[in-house]
Amino acid sequence: MKTLASLLRDTDPLSFEPPRSDAERRLSRQRVGEERPAGGAGAKQGRAVPSRRLAIAAAVLVTAGATTGYFSWIAVDVVAAVRFEVRLAEDAPAAGLREASVPGGTRRLYLHEEAVLTNGDIARAETIPGSSAATFGVALTFNGDSAAKIARATGGHVGKPLAILIDGAVVMAPVVRSPITTSAVISGDFTRAEADRIVAGIVGR
Repeated sequence: MKTLASLLRDTDPLSFEPPRSDAERRLSRQRVGEERPAGGAGAKQGRAVPSRRLAIAAAVLVTAGATTGYFSWIAVDVVAAVRFEVRLAEDAPAAGLREASVPGGTRRLYLHEEAVLTNGDIARAETIPGSSAATFGVALTFNGDSAAKIARATGGHVGKPLAILIDGAVVMAPVVRSPITTSAVISGDFTRAEADRIVAGIVGR
């Protein structure tokens, strides 16, 4: 009756391999890249083996990721640009003016063709609390050249409306009481999400 050790030896497929000489073992090691010759073409061939192994390992990892779903995908939150404009406006129609409605009523305005300020004139935009706990506005700070430009435009427009447009629609039209200089507030009673979208879209975040 055979012992457990002898049974294990019998099941080993290498136990019946004929003995090899030292020269044969060295040749076998060279073929798998474990022992490289000192130089020449054989050395280049030996160095290429690890690269092939690396490529095979990478292919295995890619295949495993594709089949198991273990890849970590990067989610990019793309913010749509918001077109911001400030235009001088009039209460009565005239040549060269464009009619527009004002939200929250039947009031009509007539906008000047040229925008006084656009996105590029804004140095900073931020969401601020609105007129109630559930509403929000947007505070704008103009850059240096734009501050001088809006001051000149509104200085000659006191007592008349100033239209603020988001994506081509008038969101508010306050009456100019004094020249606007370095900053302004869009108090359109937006939701927090709406205000954040306007801020991000204006400054291009």
